[in-house]
Amino acid sequence: MVKVRMAGSDRRWLDRLVIQGAAALALLPCPALAAGDPSLAVILTPVPGEQAQGIADIAVMMRLDDAPAPDGVVASLPHVVTNVDTNALTLRQMQASDAAGPLPLTVRDVETAAGPSRQWIASRAIQGPVTLRFTAPAFAPAGTRGAAPPLELRNDAGAVSGNLGILLPLPTDDRRYRFSLNWALPQADGSLRGASSLGLGDRQATEPMSLADIRRVYVMAGRIGTFPASTAAASGFFAAWQGQPGFGIAPLMAWTETLYGHYGKLFSVGQPQPYGVFMRMNPVNPGGGIGQYHSFVTTFGEQRGNDPEELKFTLAHEMFHTLQPYITDPEGLASSWFNEGLAVFYQRTLPLRFGMISPDAFLADLNFHAARLYTSIKADTPNDQIPARFWADTRVRTLPYDRGSMYLATIDRQMRRASNGRKSLDDLMLAMLALQKQGRKVSVDDWRALLRRELGEEAARGVDRALAGEIPLPESDAFGPCFRRTTRDLRRYDLGFAPESLVSSPRIIKGLVPGSAADKAGLREGDEILRPVGQDGLQGEQTGVLSLSIRRNGADQTISYVPRGETVAAWQWERVPGMADDRCAL
Repeated sequence: MVKVRMAGSDRRWLDRLVIQGAAALALLPCPALAAGDPSLAVILTPVPGEQAQGIADIAVMMRLDDAPAPDGVVASLPHVVTNVDTNALTLRQMQASDAAGPLPLTVRDVETAAGPSRQWIASRAIQGPVTLRFTAPAFAPAGTRGAAPPLELRNDAGAVSGNLGILLPLPTDDRRYRFSLNWALPQADGSLRGASSLGLGDRQATEPMSLADIRRVYVMAGRIGTFPASTAAASGFFAAWQGQPGFGIAPLMAWTETLYGHYGKLFSVGQPQPYGVFMRMNPVNPGGGIGQYHSFVTTFGEQRGNDPEELKFTLAHEMFHTLQPYITDPEGLASSWFNEGLAVFYQRTLPLRFGMISPDAFLADLNFHAARLYTSIKADTPNDQIPARFWADTRVRTLPYDRGSMYLATIDRQMRRASNGRKSLDDLMLAMLALQKQGRKVSVDDWRALLRRELGEEAARGVDRALAGEIPLPESDAFGPCFRRTTRDLRRYDLGFAPESLVSSPRIIKGLVPGSAADKAGLREGDEILRPVGQDGLQGEQTGVLSLSIRRNGADQTISYVPRGETVAAWQWERVPGMADDRCAL
């Protein structure tokens, strides 16, 4: 790890770092490469602000030992990834060099199938390894495009964190790379630390990585907390966090490490690999998370996302994502009903099975998702309409999670009944994983084939009904002998205005419904919403309050209300009287 001292506001240390960093890149460990495996080495430096208050920028040095550069394109970075603005338009001081010396670059923006992308193009033929140097602002506003995962660079609490796919321009080839990530920290006293999806401190990937995997590496550095305090545990598990919520993180991470061990046995994980949890503040949608390379990110907030018992389900969900099978044909959100539904089903089923949560905690999580589904006026939206509406409407965005998990619960019940308890959804899930490990895309047709083999043609045809928007209803005992189905009168989630208002730019209230809770609270057509708001968790809370900071006629104010509409009879589950806790797990 490169250590750099900084004196006051003297920024000449950064110039010295360029020289030191170039030498460090040349000295980074580079094992013998397998045939066709190039190397990519990265050094990241958190740059303090003028008065050493917090982190202002991240300085980046990266070396490609074999830059493919088709048509001279050395690297590329999309403008937007997963509804998050990248640093494509904000990178500064981009410099390149190769064995022949300085390598002049030109910049152009191009349209791709995934949207606009910025390219950096060499103005002459490349000779030998290429080194890129640039800086990026360490802070990006969250939620500028509406709901989005916590991938943007964020600098608070004396630290910075974010996703490499947001930060780094990378080549566009499909090769696998020997990848290393080192930290050059501007303090020599050990008060600043660095962590990434590869582990704590300087790390080199244990196996060649695709560029898609490198883009899913998460980084965090500065005055961060870590678990264990100094080095990763024998299990390979580690955690890093930025800031401090109102609860003890270490006990929660110890719980997560234990669950990780149980997951390893279920998925027959052999040699322990580094596996990390990152936590940071999310001012927009706290409590959510996203899976990353051998790691995941979860968030906390001031009003939400600060209950460690609720965060256990997020941790269980995101960690499951790293090990689970995925349907990748079709790709992306079209298959999220399976990929997210599976994670929701198991986020409570496995911790209960392993004795790590109580039946009442299981029930609370089940009823949260059931309430969100069975009160939603969008509950029967066909699956092929979800990708286009995913980021625009929380009621559509949560369907893959809620409807998908309820559908899979019906399959689990059918498997148990057909096999007299010898088989379950576990068997189908592991069979899908075995197909994935063969190195090919796993399709919805593979899922149909498994159902046809295990449950018959009717179950296979049920896939098409589910994709068409059929609302699944698990049997009363689908979640085990301790729980039974019931109904409760619950109110639908209803903003009272067009959901698109929250993702437009600027955010202007449109389609205000007369007599709605929003109207009665004082919102008016044409009001400008000043800050993004999270809705996914709020949608499942019957008494949750939505607070909107608005501007009207040049004056700012806050309007709060409970975003609920009509009352409907919704399916829920309750405890069966007299059933002991130790009989509840499936």
